[in-house]
Amino acid sequence: EDLGPHVKGTCETLPSRIKVTKEEHDQLGNVIRVCEGNIVVNKCEGTCLSHLKPSITTATGFLKECLCCRESHMKPKEVHLTDCFDLDGKKLSDTMMVSMTEPTDCSCHKCGQ
Repeated sequence: EDLGPHVKGTCETLPSRIKVTKEEHDQLGNVIRVCEGNIVVNKCEGTCLSHLKPSITTATGFLKECLCCRESHMKPKEVHLTDCFDLDGKKLSDTMMVSMTEPTDCSCHKCGQ
């Protein structure tokens, strides 16, 4: 049954600007420096169609289908944090490389999977 375009999901991959802060520690666990930066990474955002309908084949009498907007594929991303400071708050000239992952594609999936 086609319920029309007004009930289709709007799940999409969108760029997102976030602030990242990372500490670097020595072997004893003491903070050596703190680096931060504003970076752009992808995020999944939007809605997906979910429904609950009567069913004689389930114990509860209802068949639930819940869909969530989430990543379909992920990829590693290297980012440079350009604002580094020592423990006294003095700006350092070096940068820090941070590894993270970001979604490359988002779509509707069954919730919890």
